[in-house]
Amino acid sequence: MDTVPGLKQLQVRKRELLLESDLNRQVLRVELGNLSFRVRRFQRGYDWASTAWKWAAPLAGFLFARKFGKTAGVFAKGSLLLTALRAGWKAWEAMRQARSEPDRGR
Repeated sequence: MDTVPGLKQLQVRKRELLLESDLNRQVLRVELGNLSFRVRRFQRGYDWASTAWKWAAPLAGFLFARKFGKTAGVFAKGSLLLTALRAGWKAWEAMRQARSEPDRGR
């Protein structure tokens, strides 16, 4: 016999809410861990690109200076620049595609 009418239902409901709250906390921990993992993966990729850029930029500048320093015509200089831009675009596309492929399996 209940001392207070409806107390048993309230206690059951309280237990259910506590269990649901605990499950929600665990889900949040998992999601935060996933977010942290993605941030670290992004930073690692950015660090690699930053390091590569620090080495590639002076080298590219040196090579362009040598090519443009010669007495080539405007068409040859434009052709060289267009070729370099096309190669850069292809490399960027390949890197972007390689980055998106692991996410497709999710």
